[in-house]
Amino acid sequence: MIGTGGFRLKLARLTRSRTKAQPRAFHWTLEAQRMRSTLDMHDLGVQLYRQRMRREHPDASRGEIESLVRTWLKAPSPDIRLRLPSRGHRGLVG
Repeated sequence: MIGTGGFRLKLARLTRSRTKAQPRAFHWTLEAQRMRSTLDMHDLGVQLYRQRMRREHPDASRGEIESLVRTWLKAPSPDIRLRLPSRGHRGLVG
């Protein structure tokens, strides 16, 4: 077994280098936390809509429900900007 000493030495060095290279604790940045929360809320919204479709369409198959959910997700979002009547339209003066 001549020549195995070099292999053992390299293996020992590799093992030591792996033990030294412990992964550090992962710290979420504020932006990453916000993005994660946003994605979690999106997933929850989709689950709630799917549940609503099951309740409103009890005889629909799973594929039909998924089709309704996909259609809802693909639809453009409605214009939900807050519209307040101006003073001029109500006849109020200054």
